[in-house]
Amino acid sequence: MESAVTLGWKGLKLKLQQGLDSAGSFYNQLVSTIGEAVGVADGKPFWNGYLGQWQIAVNFAAGCKSVLCDWLIVV
Repeated sequence: MESAVTLGWKGLKLKLQQGLDSAGSFYNQLVSTIGEAVGVADGKPFWNGYLGQWQIAVNFAAGCKSVLCDWLIVV
């Protein structure tokens, strides 16, 4: 049985938006071509002290990946 905290994060729609101004033209073009990356959170976010950012496991159509999060929206 999963904890209430873990269940609370299930169903989060994760939207990633990362600094296009400082990422360079390759990333800018990639995001412009693909649009926003949308997936479903699997678990709860954790703090990555080395990178100084939150990360979360996300189920995308192509599989589950651990990704950096700038912000989350609960749906």
